[in-house]
Amino acid sequence: MQLPASLPDETLFGRYVRHMTILGMNEQDYLTTLLNKPRASIHPYLTIGIRRAAKLCEDSETKIYRQQTLGRLFSYFLPQYAKSISQALLQSDGSNAIRACQIVTFKESETLTLKYCPVCAKEDIRQHGVAYWHLSHQVSGVEACSDHKVWLIHEKLPERPHIKALLLPSYSTPYRQCTELSFQFAKFTKQFLRDVSESNNSFNLSELLTELGERGYVIGKKRIKRQELTPDLFKFIKGLERISTTLLPCSDKDYRYLSYLLTSNISQHPFKYLLLLFWLKSTLNTDGKPQVKNIERKRGIEDKSELCQYLLRQGNSMAKVSRITGKSRCYLKALATKNNIPIQLKPKVITEEVISTVISMAYKGFHRKAIATEFQISTGSVEQIISSEEGLVKKRKQFKYQSKRRKYKATILRAMRDNPSSIKQEIKHCCYAAFHWLYAHERSWLNSALPAPTKPQILSKVDWKKRDLELAVRVRSIMLKTKDRMTRTRLDKELGGHGWLIRMQYKLPLTMSVFQTLNASR
Repeated sequence: MQLPASLPDETLFGRYVRHMTILGMNEQDYLTTLLNKPRASIHPYLTIGIRRAAKLCEDSETKIYRQQTLGRLFSYFLPQYAKSISQALLQSDGSNAIRACQIVTFKESETLTLKYCPVCAKEDIRQHGVAYWHLSHQVSGVEACSDHKVWLIHEKLPERPHIKALLLPSYSTPYRQCTELSFQFAKFTKQFLRDVSESNNSFNLSELLTELGERGYVIGKKRIKRQELTPDLFKFIKGLERISTTLLPCSDKDYRYLSYLLTSNISQHPFKYLLLLFWLKSTLNTDGKPQVKNIERKRGIEDKSELCQYLLRQGNSMAKVSRITGKSRCYLKALATKNNIPIQLKPKVITEEVISTVISMAYKGFHRKAIATEFQISTGSVEQIISSEEGLVKKRKQFKYQSKRRKYKATILRAMRDNPSSIKQEIKHCCYAAFHWLYAHERSWLNSALPAPTKPQILSKVDWKKRDLELAVRVRSIMLKTKDRMTRTRLDKELGGHGWLIRMQYKLPLTMSVFQTLNASR
């Protein structure tokens, strides 16, 4: 069983469709023959069975993985999952391949369909004798043909296993011209896909940040100017039509769209990176250099924080520095405190002596409100001074924890002292906050300090002494009426068949004594 030879830009999914059509088999029989999995699910661009397909044709596993699936595109933008993606596709594990590509975790997604260009279908039939599915058309977010400048047609994907015979593009479907920007994006994506498949490199976020910095969208190393970057990107992508709205930013104020994209520890959809890279390429000047935004530069200092520190060290007032940089006085004051920059404050209340005394009181565990009241300053000023001292915040958190632990332990012990006979639930209700805090942080101490659980006392609902007196009279009356010996079972039936003389005889000593005495005299 030989797999048909691959055609230019054809997907492995398309080769399976052509192969099944040639063999004339149904889906279940074909998947059993090919993968030995009759219930396997075949994804349009993350197609499994690469190792089996390589054995049935002349293509290598690497060629099929890189040029006939989008596994290489996902592994490029998700290098930490690259090995898992390739292994899952090679080993015919579709569910693990989807998980490794992080598709289920992406907030931005689109409905899974098959896309094709009717003009490409006509040319494929003329050149190769059959229309087939192109890999570059299946990239999420690509809605135009990169060769013919027409909109792609969406074909509904069949139900599981998503594959069937004669599932080929139609050459007779009417088509329309696409926009210039969508056409250019399709060409960029196809070339990018070709470059990625031929290299072993992986995506480097620092290079992208460097390129954004050259255009004036990054301050320092990783501080993104989202309020400028997001509107510029949103204005540019208005020319991209027919793309699912879930893949694009909602508005020019959707700052979260780029915040997550430019954070290295959050997996993002490859389309978002393609879109940003395409925008960066499209904003190059005619000489190939990036268009740099006008950024305020003073004395060769690019970082606003460095500029603020420079101006403050020159002896400028905070008001003047605030006018130059646009930063607030609170920001400047905190920056100066953290970097030990002397500043002029009017009125001059927080002196060096006050700062050292505040730090000393903070180390002793005084509350910030108490410190503020002592020196007649605001609690915010106290917090700034505390934050400027390295390790002090962590130490005060330990103080607070220990203080709360002592307080709640004393609360529990005081409640037990005032109520010696109380049980665990009563202590819990009267010291609710203390109980739950200690249960979360000091459970072993709490369990050892609380009263030991008491066994429940069963309160009998029957007065057996009274019943014993009543039954003794009745037993004597019944036994005197007969001259024969009586068994306890017979006598119990005479009493109503309650089983008292059989099961509860140890609670009826007087009745049993009457019964044994009268029985012994016969």
